[in-house]
Amino acid sequence: MAVDRADIAHLLRRTEYVARPARVTALAAGTLEQAVDDILDINPAPVAIPTTLLDRTDSNQWNTYVASVQWWMDRMVDSPKPLQEKMTMFWHGHFVSSKKKINETHLLMDQNKIFRDNAMGSFRDIATKVAVDPAMLLYLDNTDNTKWSPNENFGRELLELFLLGIGNYAESDVEAAAHAWTGHGVNWTAGSSYLSYLFTANNHDTANKTFMGVTRNWNGPEIVTHVLDVNATARLNAARLIVGKLWEYFAHPGIPTAVRDALVPGFMADWQIKPLLQAMFLRSEFYTVTAKQGLTRTPTDYTVALMASTGLRSAAMHPDWYMDSMGQVPLSPPDVSGWKANAYFINTSTMSARAEMVRQITWTLRTNGGYDNLMTLPIPDAITFLSDLLYLTPLSTASYNALAGFLTAQRAATPGWHNWWEATNLLSLAMLVPEMHAA
Repeated sequence: MAVDRADIAHLLRRTEYVARPARVTALAAGTLEQAVDDILDINPAPVAIPTTLLDRTDSNQWNTYVASVQWWMDRMVDSPKPLQEKMTMFWHGHFVSSKKKINETHLLMDQNKIFRDNAMGSFRDIATKVAVDPAMLLYLDNTDNTKWSPNENFGRELLELFLLGIGNYAESDVEAAAHAWTGHGVNWTAGSSYLSYLFTANNHDTANKTFMGVTRNWNGPEIVTHVLDVNATARLNAARLIVGKLWEYFAHPGIPTAVRDALVPGFMADWQIKPLLQAMFLRSEFYTVTAKQGLTRTPTDYTVALMASTGLRSAAMHPDWYMDSMGQVPLSPPDVSGWKANAYFINTSTMSARAEMVRQITWTLRTNGGYDNLMTLPIPDAITFLSDLLYLTPLSTASYNALAGFLTAQRAATPGWHNWWEATNLLSLAMLVPEMHAA
């Protein structure tokens, strides 16, 4: 399939956060199929998470949490193939656990590793591993789920949010799933430096339960197996759910029926994520105006784009200071349904937080005379410099005129100290033009 630079830039912005010019040029030299294969070609070797982020004995878990967020943000920028981190974030927003409830940072980072190591592999494997993951069992209260006092939280969200979607199961299935998952919890061994998964047989309900019309002594993991491998209707609904969510994550809200119908059978056949993404990124619908204009950058994507273009990293930029007010902090989803898209992140408060972070970035960049060249460059050259810096080429006419108008007005004022503010404010304005917020 012939390739277009604009299509490659769009593909990279959605899969690698930013469309670096050299990367666009390299991928545009081949076919679209070759470009997609290159983006999907990720080293399967597990990524090592710093041991300091996996230490339960750390007396200050808040500092460990902040360090974990910063480590992940830096990796989003510096990963050889950032799609791995984009997919890690997708699974984090699908199989939700959150610092808002779990104080054990090492558990969240363990779960983060499950998502990363299996990001492009089997959905079945991810679902199976997360279902017995301590962070998940704690977050959805399955540690309190016993035969004497069944707790439906995990069983309900497993069906409603993680596997099937609303309306594709009966209330009796939730009850049966809850009883099936009794006894699946966490090892609370005193003095242990680590919390691990533990099945306590004495807490498990061994009575017969009826799940999706099948009556037997169900055990928790068998619920996942039945949905993904046995019940034909459930398998179809699970495939439709994940295909739809992935399309909305990478393309635009509301997957076209034709796209869903084309992608679901292949995915349902073996639950492999990489071939699904490959097929998705090769769909002509992925490159329509609807898709190219369909998503706003999330706070995470926006922050990573600024880090990539400015060269700053978390230690200097402190994105964790601003991201909560922007509406999204990795490792801390607001609730079990995760984050939404677009308007969810765009309002007076969240945009103000983006501006506050930009101002902090600007002060950092201007330290010791940084970017003083903006005070003397001709107006067209100054704008070109910034659009290249921020990967905004081509810049829209409206944004170009806004920046040019600002510079024209500033330079008409009294020269001298005004020039310092001119460069400072111009940097900030360029980071806030509409194109910067478009995914």
